[in-house]
Amino acid sequence: MGLPNHPLTDIIPLSETELEEWEEAYSAVEAYFQALRLRNRLLVAELVRRILQRAADRHQAQPDIPPRVLAMEETLSEIAQWTQQVLDEPLENRRMAARGRLALLLAGIPGKWQSVFLTPAPWPAEFEAAMRTSYLAAGPRFAQLTMLPKPLEFNAVGSGAAQWLETLDRKPTLKRMFFALLIALIVLSVWYVFLKK
Repeated sequence: MGLPNHPLTDIIPLSETELEEWEEAYSAVEAYFQALRLRNRLLVAELVRRILQRAADRHQAQPDIPPRVLAMEETLSEIAQWTQQVLDEPLENRRMAARGRLALLLAGIPGKWQSVFLTPAPWPAEFEAAMRTSYLAAGPRFAQLTMLPKPLEFNAVGSGAAQWLETLDRKPTLKRMFFALLIALIVLSVWYVFLKK
């Protein structure tokens, strides 16, 4: 970690709206680092400052993009590039997917290796080995599964109802009588309701 590159005399005054936008950008990047379980506040503050400086440089060329978006793009890009260098393996679309983030956590970045996070090479050999092992372990494991159909299991009421419906299907006369009785009951119920009124 080093001191900021720009002295305080070089800071350009910002409007209240711009200050709020950069505060949102700071909070978003800080929250992302905390999600990666980086707990050292001094380290997180330095990393956030570095990311925001890159986002500010881009914001001059792309003023229509909100600072929060630029800051998160820079965060994801820097972490992906660094992870790619550590693993010495290209990441898909130069993006760090869930597998890369899981590898960071499995390798012990939050506890043992916070100080090497986003630093240039050379890295400790033990850390590189842990990252490569974690990245391989975080990969998908495919297993062949077979699904066999199982018969439906009913309780006593369900079993009785299923048998009764099968009986109705085999005896069409009984089925017609049942539906006639059902319709008669509905008509009587409606008649009774209107008669009461």
